[in-house]
Amino acid sequence: MATEAIEGEVTNVRCEVTELERWRRRLEIRVPSARVAGVRHRTVRKFAQRARLKGFRKGRAPEGLIERQYGPEIDQEVLEHAVQEGVQSGIEQSGLHPIAVPTIEDARWTPDGDLVFAAEFDVRPEIELGRTTGFRIERRVRTVLESDIDQVLDRLRHDRADWVPVERLAGDGDRVVFHSVPLDAEGRPREAERIENHRVELGGGSLLPEFEVGLTGLAPGEERTITARFSPDHPNEALRATTRDFHVTTVAVEARALPPLDDAFAKSVGDFESVEGARAKIRENLAAEFVQQSEREVNEALIDEIIAANRIDLPETMVDRYLRTMLSDREGPLEGRVPPERQKEVRELLRPGAERAMRRYYILNHLADREGIHAADADVDATIGERIDAGKTSVAAARRDLERTGQLEDLRFHLTMERVFAWLRVNSQITDVPARENPACL
Repeated sequence: MATEAIEGEVTNVRCEVTELERWRRRLEIRVPSARVAGVRHRTVRKFAQRARLKGFRKGRAPEGLIERQYGPEIDQEVLEHAVQEGVQSGIEQSGLHPIAVPTIEDARWTPDGDLVFAAEFDVRPEIELGRTTGFRIERRVRTVLESDIDQVLDRLRHDRADWVPVERLAGDGDRVVFHSVPLDAEGRPREAERIENHRVELGGGSLLPEFEVGLTGLAPGEERTITARFSPDHPNEALRATTRDFHVTTVAVEARALPPLDDAFAKSVGDFESVEGARAKIRENLAAEFVQQSEREVNEALIDEIIAANRIDLPETMVDRYLRTMLSDREGPLEGRVPPERQKEVRELLRPGAERAMRRYYILNHLADREGIHAADADVDATIGERIDAGKTSVAAARRDLERTGQLEDLRFHLTMERVFAWLRVNSQITDVPARENPACL
């Protein structure tokens, strides 16, 4: 027992915390030589297991020979792993919560001595909120109008329209079928890049402005050369900031033929016996959507009031990391989609939204902690029970599935946020007012 205690003391990582700025911390960390020696022993064994040295079977070479053969590589790996262990131990001892990978500075180490270094990082904000109640919020109440229902039906007819050929000049809203081939500097067609029977809707926003103008007014069978100018941030790097000529031939001009608004159409878009049945269901759905939108507006208005009433500072590293997440979508990182000279501009445009989103997150979590209104297991299970088909699965099985896919905590977080907003509403004054106009339904 005494030996273990002494060994524990000998191998303990020691650290000293310095508060540099409000959210910035510096850990002065010392990893004792005995602990570094343990890291070194494990590292040498790993090298020995995979080393192939002449005269020895794989994994059988003496460790002394391994150290002489791979000394610099071993030292580098020992340093990296010892720093990682030191940082982890220092963070655990200090009880801090870094929000980014620590920056390592001033590392000093000799193979037989202690490892001494500093780790700097920003920590998770610990906010204190003053005023969080007593706000006056107007909730806009929207009434479903007949024109709202008409817009939905028009959209459904628009989506189910057939394209039919017409013998006239192409105009806005028409679909043009055309062949296109780029021309080289001498005006010769680059046949390998020819595209045939390409279909685009004029006014749909999918074309370069020059193509919109060039195709407008063409009749079936008509030809034209279109000069297109590509922007510096075009997705195709080869086309960025270039000007190219294209020879186009119109194959056909097509217009939408909307289906008649009759009972047959109503049956085709849902389980309705008549147009009136469809209108009644649309009215019901729109009423629910308007209520949900009004509630979301109230929630965000409450958040804005709390932000305005309280100073909530955010570490720059946290904002920058959130911006990187916003900008690294399915199309890839910002660096691959926006020219370098515009990247700073794009980040600054998005920064206010990023800062608000982060303040919103910390406000809601702080209130959940302060008021003790986190969703309990019983709340989670009750919600799961409402969503499953009891004849096909159980709450316990559905819960295990959600946990396995990482969705269980998302559900718990969502329910907690609902509780927080309910608390905010109870503790503020919400007044219904008629909406001046209804949101667009298309």
